[in-house]
Amino acid sequence: MKQLVELDSETHRNCRVAENCALQFATAQHMMPIHAAEAGQAVCNFPVFFSRSPNTGRWALSAVTSLEVGRNLFVEDGQWTATYVPTGMQTYPLFLMQSPTEENKYTVGVIGHDNVLSQEAGEALFDGNGNASIYLSQVTKLLEAGIENEVQTRLFAQRLDELDLLKPINVNVHYDDGSIHTNTGLHTINEDKLQAMSPEQLGELNTKGYLLLVHAMLVSIFQLNSLVRKHNQVAGSRPVKQVKLEIARDIATAEPRL
Repeated sequence: MKQLVELDSETHRNCRVAENCALQFATAQHMMPIHAAEAGQAVCNFPVFFSRSPNTGRWALSAVTSLEVGRNLFVEDGQWTATYVPTGMQTYPLFLMQSPTEENKYTVGVIGHDNVLSQEAGEALFDGNGNASIYLSQVTKLLEAGIENEVQTRLFAQRLDELDLLKPINVNVHYDDGSIHTNTGLHTINEDKLQAMSPEQLGELNTKGYLLLVHAMLVSIFQLNSLVRKHNQVAGSRPVKQVKLEIARDIATAEPRL
């Protein structure tokens, strides 16, 4: 990500978020980060998996949008075709950033990509008096809620990890020409361990609201079939025959590789 620039009512008073900049960004995103709070809606369209950073050890939750890097099968003819729009798309290109002037305070920043801001068309950031626009106020609320959602996502993942409910998997894409591409670094729910849990453990997961998310993630695996269908409908794509999951033999922490 390019460096964030703090929004300023003077510097950015006449700036607008360029039309479709979020869609243009999403076009090349084969995995899109989501929060646990989004999972229930995201699984209606996407396979949802965990991954773990080898540098920080932190768990992240992602919606997979393609079988190949650099593609997003849910962007078609300049339109977003999924029924759910991840929060990251709703807030792009705005992010929370550390205030450059006040310690321990966050402020809203804009990502420094070209074609993100416009003087002509798009959502205004400020009104004529320099006050936050309705759009900016709504996005700011989503960003602020994202702090708590991020914490809850980490707690969700950590508890599943403590209960040994996460298993590393490889997603093997079998092409019609006989070749196989293996996507690594992903984790899903260990269904055998889930079925063997005690009533007390299941009760804890249910009380915390985790049990529904666990089952949603398991069901989301079937969305891989949807990705195969969408992939094969794209002109010029190398036809995919099927996708198979296997338990990863090397369980070392690794970034997801598609």
